[in-house]
Amino acid sequence: MGNKLFNGIDLMHGAMVIAGLDLAANPRRCSGYASMDLNERTIFNVKCLYNDEDILNEILKDKVKLLAVDAPISPEPVFRDVDRKAIRGGYRVLPPTLGAMRMLAARAWRLYEMLSIKGIEVIETHPRSALKSSGEKSVEALLIKMDIKLNVDNSVLLIKDLRDAIVSLVVAYCYQSKARLMEIKGEDGVIYLIGELL
Repeated sequence: MGNKLFNGIDLMHGAMVIAGLDLAANPRRCSGYASMDLNERTIFNVKCLYNDEDILNEILKDKVKLLAVDAPISPEPVFRDVDRKAIRGGYRVLPPTLGAMRMLAARAWRLYEMLSIKGIEVIETHPRSALKSSGEKSVEALLIKMDIKLNVDNSVLLIKDLRDAIVSLVVAYCYQSKARLMEIKGEDGVIYLIGELL
């Protein structure tokens, strides 16, 4: 008899793990990473990662099932319909055609393909826009409102790349739980944000 699943959670083998990644264009710079036990709503891993192999290995080690990435997920670095809609909506996303964004888009697509092969669902987000759309003033306030615990040293909140990874993780939580999820849909993609709690 197979294991029972509840909303994507394997009840026999612990909770589903979700994660957020603030991907850097250059592998020599910090890509912020944060992962959470969905069942406990507890963030247990927050760190800087660098090359693609390190990122992939960390995601596999944590047994992540869903990853929200702060990067354009597109096979080609083009100015997408979804980018135009986000900008028209007041969200300052950078189109994949601009400078280092071309490198970022290429790296994001590479990781997307590697992770998809491993059965990991990858969604696109934009942390600065997600924090704005949530109506919260800070990452700390967002975690309190979402009742998510940070089981690592609070000093991680002093580093922008790690804060952005945590916001990306909260987007993954909203996507998985279908709570406070906001979508910007274009013909060529979806950018997921956090809806305001009224």
